[in-house]
Amino acid sequence: MESQTHNLETTLKTLDLFGKLKPEKRVEIIKPKVKRNETLDLIVEKYKEGLENYGLYIEGNLKIKISKGEFDYYYIAKSSALSKISSNNITEFSLLLGEHENKKHFEWFTGLYLSALINSSKDKDFKIFTNYLSKTIHEIGYKNTKNIDVNGNVGVAVGWYMKDGEITINRNAGAFVGWDMKDGEITINGNVGDEVGSGMKDGKIHLNGEYKRLSDEIYGGNIYHKGKLIVENGRKL
Repeated sequence: MESQTHNLETTLKTLDLFGKLKPEKRVEIIKPKVKRNETLDLIVEKYKEGLENYGLYIEGNLKIKISKGEFDYYYIAKSSALSKISSNNITEFSLLLGEHENKKHFEWFTGLYLSALINSSKDKDFKIFTNYLSKTIHEIGYKNTKNIDVNGNVGVAVGWYMKDGEITINRNAGAFVGWDMKDGEITINGNVGDEVGSGMKDGKIHLNGEYKRLSDEIYGGNIYHKGKLIVENGRKL
């Protein structure tokens, strides 16, 4: 166990070096090495099952009847085994995602799966690594209530339906940051796409890089650009 912990800490320290580089600087991608165990195997098994069925769900061929918008939690939140997953387990899983990024629907299902794992865990603080991936993961922090730190780029809809907690993205993010967020705090340390704060009800968004456009449908909350308040209680300044 001590050796396994040491190997993970060494991997994280190596990947952390990439997080300190500017988003535009190109570096050689190093695939992290993580020692597999029974818990990780369970997470991966459910992930692969969910990814396959997500494709059937999107195509309308899934035989199991699931309400619209609840697919991501069907295989996760309702599983007592996965509800006991620790923060460390989820970090390790994020380091294995490179093995699956060429699969169909990877970008869309993975963020939902990670979000549900995080919300179901008993822990509060989580660290996710995406900076070794060639593809971006969408919808990180869906229905979030925890503290998530992402080392790398992410795709669209960071903090979708976010309820509480904090999300920090240490590189770039796509469009719709804070989409329909109800509360909590999002910080993007790189650049973001357009429609920032779309449907936002409350909470705070900190943009420390450049952004393309604020949404015209911001109903509440504050947005800051490089420390300056640009949206107050839903009103653009």
